[in-house]
Amino acid sequence: MGFAKFLPTQIRNNIFFMVKFIILLLGVSWFGAALASSTIDLSSGRVPVKDKSSQSLSTATKTALEQVLIKLTGQDDITDYQSINTIRANSNRFLRAYRFTEEQDQLYLVAEFDQGLIENALIEQGLPIWGNRRPDALIWLVVEDEVGNRRIVDDSSNGTLAKALRQKADNRGVPLAMPLMDLDDTLNITPYDVWGLFPGQLLAAANRYAVDYVLAGRIYRNRTEPIVYNQPEPPAKPFYMPPFMAPSITVNQFGEVEYPLPVKQASLQMSWLEESPDNGPLFTQEEFSTIAARAKRGRYSLDFLYVATAGTQNVMQDTLIGDDAGELVSEFIGRYANYLGQSYAILPRDKASAESIELTIGNVSDLTSFVAVQSYLQNLSVTDRVTLVKQQETVSTFRLSLLGTEQDFRTILSFDNQLKPLTDAFGQPLEGMNYFWSP
Repeated sequence: MGFAKFLPTQIRNNIFFMVKFIILLLGVSWFGAALASSTIDLSSGRVPVKDKSSQSLSTATKTALEQVLIKLTGQDDITDYQSINTIRANSNRFLRAYRFTEEQDQLYLVAEFDQGLIENALIEQGLPIWGNRRPDALIWLVVEDEVGNRRIVDDSSNGTLAKALRQKADNRGVPLAMPLMDLDDTLNITPYDVWGLFPGQLLAAANRYAVDYVLAGRIYRNRTEPIVYNQPEPPAKPFYMPPFMAPSITVNQFGEVEYPLPVKQASLQMSWLEESPDNGPLFTQEEFSTIAARAKRGRYSLDFLYVATAGTQNVMQDTLIGDDAGELVSEFIGRYANYLGQSYAILPRDKASAESIELTIGNVSDLTSFVAVQSYLQNLSVTDRVTLVKQQETVSTFRLSLLGTEQDFRTILSFDNQLKPLTDAFGQPLEGMNYFWSP
């Protein structure tokens, strides 16, 4: 570029900058392992009501606001906090609009609230905030009926359990899909695979759905009656005394030879038959006691797990017991939502200790792109203020005042691909915070 010395200084600097930036783009790759996420409506609540009276409206508005607070914070016990009483007592202040709808002879109030005002109130109270970008999940749920048949609840299901899944996921603001159980799914997984709750098989079968979390559960009735196996009863076998197990012949104090009593032989024969594999699995007294104890606590059991599809794959698992299978499913989804809330919600800092960061974003080529980037950053739940520091050609540098930490910011960005972190040719992140805008 020997001709460059004849160019004006400003033009020469711009050319050098553009060449440097092109070289940078050629030598880097974009980190594409972003989480799959969905945008959730966090500003509305839906409550069943008896009528359209002012009293019903007032009561239902408070309940709808509680639903919004739970979705915004990610914790279902948030309404137990004393600091939330001020927000709840002024529910009309946050109410933006409402309407009544009717479904299957049930009247509902749908209330729309000002999400920004509520978030500001939560920040003032030092309560957590969870943004509207949330990780996607797939649930494998298998149900065993009274005769031992097992089926997977799929996306086309409209039964009680499917409705409970959808309703709870919607109330908690967590994206949740059920499998299609089309040809691809039936080739990859069976009800018996789900029943086993093996994480590896569940993750492999869910790969086509490109989700961040996989949930799985099995529901069955607790019973105290004898367990029946769906196989023919083995034919009676003659009793043979193995030589090595034959009871020893004893001589009593009178010098008489004693042989085993028939009852002893019968009991020994019974124990051998119980150990035969033809009779099904054996149950210890402790296992039978556990089954009986479950039956006393409730009619149904739900064994479940949830696991991330990437990272350390830490498996969370537990068992729920109760009389209503739908309630067990709802509690399962509630626990999963609490886990996500604890993992991704931001605990706002006070203004004095707020953290400030700078990031450079490429591909901001015009005013439309600039406005889109600034709006994107400002709408993140972790950001308080967004300020443009420098604009040079198609590269913008912003200073962000954060409500949370830098790691909170990086985690939120990982939920989509609009801002892609730049890495070098070896896949290592570049020093600093450098991103590429992908509208």
